[in-house]
Amino acid sequence: MDENKFLTDIQDYINKRINFDIQKKDLINCNNCFSCDDQYKFEKEIVQKIKSKDFQNTTEQGNLLEDLVKSLFKRITLISSLSVTNKDTALGQIDINLIPIDETIYEIWGMIGDFPSCLIGECKNYNKSSVGRPEIEKMCWRTGKGQALSFFIAPSYTKEAIEEISYFNLSKESILKKSQGVYLVPLTLKMLEIIVDNNLNFCYFIRWAIQSSKKMAIANYL
Repeated sequence: MDENKFLTDIQDYINKRINFDIQKKDLINCNNCFSCDDQYKFEKEIVQKIKSKDFQNTTEQGNLLEDLVKSLFKRITLISSLSVTNKDTALGQIDINLIPIDETIYEIWGMIGDFPSCLIGECKNYNKSSVGRPEIEKMCWRTGKGQALSFFIAPSYTKEAIEEISYFNLSKESILKKSQGVYLVPLTLKMLEIIVDNNLNFCYFIRWAIQSSKKMAIANYL
């Protein structure tokens, strides 16, 4: 991953979107439904803890990435976040279940008339190994069954995993009865670290990630 290019591209995207939203005089957009008053103080502490690899046990290691993701999404005022880890759901054990206040958040994320049935997230905090195709296949199944907009966050992905995500996102209409709003959005811990370190608007970043995942342009940064 070219960190400088990623940072520049995200900064340019956010600036263009802000200017566009101002021109349109939107009542609600990513800029005014997101709060970062403390400059990500808590999230930066979590990132440093993850990078230090100073874990008491594997449970703490796994929970840290979930805590980071939940904290970031909770800053978006139109979303409340609930962890359902180790609890049975119709889709299995989902790490993060995101509950929007209403469907306005999808319009803010550029998903006009493209609303999913639910929002879910999976976090994999591995040290040495990358997320592979088998784990992505499971998430594709959960995404399709739940008619969900899904976020998958991990340190890295294998080439085969990225190919599986690409196939799902680009071919979902042919394999799902209902594909409206259904996407698998892959993110990396490094992406989140850059957003946090540079105090960038997380809501705009998520909008960029969703739009990029639709055509798998996001693969350039994975």
